[in-house]
Amino acid sequence: MSSGQVAVSHDPDSAGLRLVLFYQVNSWEFLSGYLGHQRMALVPVQLRYEHRSAPVSSQYTLYILSLFGLVDLAWELAPSPFGAEALDEMLAESRTLATSLSSSVSTIGPSPLTQDIPKNVAITLTELYLRYMHDKPHALFHEPSLRDAVSNGSVAHVVLLSIMGLAARFSDNEEIRNQGPNFTEAAKTLLKSNLEHSCIENIQACILIGNICLGDSDPDAESIYFVLANRMAQISKLSVLNDDDDGITRETKLRLWWTCYLVDTWASGGSGLPRQFDILNMAPRLPMDEEVFLSMRLGDPDVPPCEWKPGFWGYNVKMATIYSHISDLTKQIVKSTIWDEEAIEEAVRESAVELTAFEESLPITMRYSPSNLTLQVERGLGRNFIALHLGFNHYATLLYYQYLDRNRPPTTNGAAYAQRCKHHATLFSEILQASRTHGGAEALYNIVGHVTVVSSSVLLHSFLFGDPNEAGEIRRRLESNFESLVQLRRYWPSVELMINRLIVFQRSCLRSETSNTHRLDKWMVKFLLQHALALDDKEFEEDIDGLSSWPLSILDSHMEPIHVDTELLERSRVTKGIIEDMRMRTQ
Repeated sequence: MSSGQVAVSHDPDSAGLRLVLFYQVNSWEFLSGYLGHQRMALVPVQLRYEHRSAPVSSQYTLYILSLFGLVDLAWELAPSPFGAEALDEMLAESRTLATSLSSSVSTIGPSPLTQDIPKNVAITLTELYLRYMHDKPHALFHEPSLRDAVSNGSVAHVVLLSIMGLAARFSDNEEIRNQGPNFTEAAKTLLKSNLEHSCIENIQACILIGNICLGDSDPDAESIYFVLANRMAQISKLSVLNDDDDGITRETKLRLWWTCYLVDTWASGGSGLPRQFDILNMAPRLPMDEEVFLSMRLGDPDVPPCEWKPGFWGYNVKMATIYSHISDLTKQIVKSTIWDEEAIEEAVRESAVELTAFEESLPITMRYSPSNLTLQVERGLGRNFIALHLGFNHYATLLYYQYLDRNRPPTTNGAAYAQRCKHHATLFSEILQASRTHGGAEALYNIVGHVTVVSSSVLLHSFLFGDPNEAGEIRRRLESNFESLVQLRRYWPSVELMINRLIVFQRSCLRSETSNTHRLDKWMVKFLLQHALALDDKEFEEDIDGLSSWPLSILDSHMEPIHVDTELLERSRVTKGIIEDMRMRTQ
């Protein structure tokens, strides 16, 4: 019998009707082919583990069909002499068998939160999500309320499945990790079935699924889910205060609204697309202090204005507005047909003033220092603290990055700005290393991979062209950054793309044969900002042919003569070896 054909046989002496489905391996493959992967993703989780063991039986197959109301299919496959009573008897037998299979084969506890999801798995994955994702790239929930909802089963199913799809990668249990894609597909199916309903739960699910797509190197799907979240947030008027909302509901809506703003700022730039979320004069207040928010209970009123103060997420929002200015300036410089050094330096100075004012506005305990890191870890906010300062130093690195170009026309503050760029990239590396060595301060969300690559490219510049006496320390920082990339790659497939971008960047340095490796052109903008896209090799000829941000007259007058710098080549080979070693390593 050919693959995929269905054969029916019966034994008159058997207790009930016997469907025998002959397929290459087992009936699970038949079901997957017949029902499709989206339907199969909705099969109860504990039953899906059955297909990892022996071939499934006909009773099991019939039970799965019955879950989708497909008993008619079983009837069509059944021999005609047997009637409905025999079929009902077999259905009852199939349910008994399926229950036995799920309890004996599954490695996950049998106590279900709903029909589909074991409660202990839901709770475990929710805790992993709150530990490593929540309040870092997004802020979607009031943590105590989410924990209660997961525990008592009142959490929206689409939200829970989305959380589990995102958090499964952090589990130490291989079986649970392998179920991540199934949780995600089930979440997508539920979301799509109710996509026209703009509500908090669907906004949360869109953002969670968008983060999964980002981690899976699917920037198109990521953008679609994030845009859906943005539009739903606007339709739902999340930024408009509702007198009927208690304090938790009001703050959750505000955090969702600001998350949509941040997500749009980052994701649009990461995919090279225009932003869709324009705050203009409609911006609500910033998110409140995390410790105050965590202490609130259902029914509590909002915090009085006189007691309100921003927390880590509020300061993240402030930083994002500065980042939007920096990214706009970077793209504007490249697009401009006129090189106006004075205007560029003035724009850089304005953003530099913003960054300095932001840093000085931070409460003393929020400023970066090893002692403050220890303090925030003790408060349970160590990961939030790390996320804030990784972001700040990344934004500062971007602002001053153009001044690393040694062939750039000299400017009043060029040398000082180049040193600032190196300082912030170095401090970024120091903070990232601290996140790995302090429990409760881990930085494992996806975008850390991209910002680590940018920091590493600055360290590459310092290693290639800096003081030989500092080469050893710079190399150690590079290797420390690569430790984080290897760690992140364990959880996020897209980090491999980010590592490849660094390899392409290193290859560009090696091929240039001059110190002209960090020029701000279209290729460099793609490297710095468009983190979701693959990076092609940069050829020297392309820089001259339309990619450079400088007029040709400036190129002609400031370009160093092409020659082979043997010391540069040797250092480049060293960094190439370090990167290749990182690429070959596994966590």
